[in-house]
This record gives sequence, structure tokens and C-alpha cells, in this order.
Amino acid sequence: MSQNDTNATNNSSDKHTLEDHIVKSLWQVHELEQQVQDFSEDSQQLLFERMNNFVDSLTHLRESASSTTIEVPVELLAVVDRGENPDLFSVSRFEQCIERNQATKGRVTVLKEFSDSLLDAAKEAFPSEAEQYVALRKSAEETAQVEPSQPAS
Repeated sequence: MSQNDTNATNNSSDKHTLEDHIVKSLWQVHELEQQVQDFSEDSQQLLFERMNNFVDSLTHLRESASSTTIEVPVELLAVVDRGENPDLFSVSRFEQCIERNQATKGRVTVLKEFSDSLLDAAKEAFPSEAEQYVALRKSAEETAQVEPSQPAS
């Protein structure tokens, strides 16, 4: 397992732990809210216990958050601050990625057509050199397919 795989696994585990702590803290807020709404002198001790448990859970939440790296786009925070649906932001970003991908595919297609056109012109102007080039290119492609790719370190 590479260092990147280990970091990804640890980060995923950290995020899962953080998520668990957030859910637990939110549930405790809900319990505290119910306890406060139904408050009586008899339930005072239970309220104190739940408040102490909540404070403890916030400590665990802070520890989990400090060991987890989460990057949130500033634009997404602005969308949430304006009260807009963050899912619409995600959809918009996804659509932008599709547009950029299509533009990149277009560039790749144009470059491939240019390369083919250039090779055709080279075959007409310099037939023997073009043949050598095609043979070298074919040999390089075959070698690349036979040799296993080296993992990046």
C-alpha cells in the first residue's frame, strides 16, 4: 500500500469518525432541547448529566475535527450564507466540469487531426523519413504496451 493510499484511508476513517461525532452531538442537542422543554425540579440532575455529556462530546468533536482535513470551496459557503440550496452549487460545478471536458475533448480531436494531416504532408514531402518515423512510433507503442507501467512514487 502506497503512502497516498494510506493517507486516503486514514483521511476517510477520520472523516467517518468526525461524522459520527457530529451526529452524536446533534442528537444530544435534540435530547437537551426536549429536556429543557419538559424541565422540572425532579429532572434537574438528568439535565446536568446530559449537559456534561454534551460538553464531553464537543471535546471529542473538536479533537476529531483537528485531525481531519476537509476542503470546502469558499463559493459553497457563500451559497449557504445566502440561504441557497448547496445542491444547486454542486450541480452547477458538475455542469462546468462537463463543459470543460467537452472543450478539452475538442482540442484533443483537433490536435489528432493536425498530427494526422502533418504526417500525411510529411509522407508526400519526405517519404523515406516519414516511413522511418512511423516505424519508430509503432515500435515505441508496442514497447509501451509490453512493459508494465511503473507506479509513480
